[in-house]
Amino acid sequence: MKSSHEIGSEFSNYKVDGLNFAMPENIKDYAFTFSGRTAIDVVLKNLPHIKKALLPSYCCDSMIEPFRESNIEVYFYNVNYQNKLQIEVNIPQDVDLLLWCNYFGYKNNMPKLDYFIDRGGIIIEDITHSLYSQQKYDSQSHFLVASLRKWGPLFCGGYCASINTLLKCKPMKQPSISFIDNKRLAMDLKEQYLIDKSNSKKEKYMTVFNECNKWLSKNYLNLTIDDESKKILFRSNNESIRNKRISNAKCLHDGLQNNVNIEMLFDMNDIDCPLFVPIIIKNGKRDYYRKKLIENKIYCPIHWPQPNEKCESNLYELELSLICDQRYTENDMKKIISILCD
Repeated sequence: MKSSHEIGSEFSNYKVDGLNFAMPENIKDYAFTFSGRTAIDVVLKNLPHIKKALLPSYCCDSMIEPFRESNIEVYFYNVNYQNKLQIEVNIPQDVDLLLWCNYFGYKNNMPKLDYFIDRGGIIIEDITHSLYSQQKYDSQSHFLVASLRKWGPLFCGGYCASINTLLKCKPMKQPSISFIDNKRLAMDLKEQYLIDKSNSKKEKYMTVFNECNKWLSKNYLNLTIDDESKKILFRSNNESIRNKRISNAKCLHDGLQNNVNIEMLFDMNDIDCPLFVPIIIKNGKRDYYRKKLIENKIYCPIHWPQPNEKCESNLYELELSLICDQRYTENDMKKIISILCD
């Protein structure tokens, strides 16, 4: 039986929802930015001496783009799936900077990198996925970056921080009013669609969201977060985002543990506060399962499309990110499970 209730895709309810954001602690300086890639660009502008950087081979192209923009040579350390997430960090002598990514809001410790830090190496940690985790970042990191809009209905939003030093360069300009207006329009149209199920509204909101995402990818430099998104970010919700996501994730883990085609990328005991629940779909069936979910109006993203660089990881072909966010109930999780186990 097909679902009439839509799960996933873009957030929309910006008029009511808030993110109750808690700032990372024990930092020296920070800035709110337009996007996650803006945050990376701001940190790199504060590190003009960096020539070569080492990034995870499993990442989004938007994480690589600011390094290209700064003319920094990029290399990759291996991140793959083999029974569990395998991360192999070997840092060449001429690399100045390492980017570490917390994946999906599960516990996954950074290796000890004293030898790199002692020779002047810089560590940037992408904490997008661990923003609501109990441990948001590793004590070895020098700088933090994050995309905020993955967590709720923000028009835009990124964050960067320096642990030990002041940020000499910070973004100066407000984002385009037309961009914010378009994002608001897309969210309003989606909210109306969820009420009246008008296909014309769905086509319209998807078109406007796509236009906004294209604009963002080309116009992210030197921009701050907008004022309204900042208010939504700090607005309190009655219900804990963290508790809701954890309970939804545990439901998915429990319901999928005996599916022969599916393995969990992380153990349930490693849940901290999940952005998504990443699963590994074997036997070349990932796209088949994703299509079945879409047929039932469940829109689960893939992390990530293969980037434009030579990033080698089997996760690009195996991984699917299951929705577990605060918009949804245990019944919604059971709906996802029933389709995947059908």
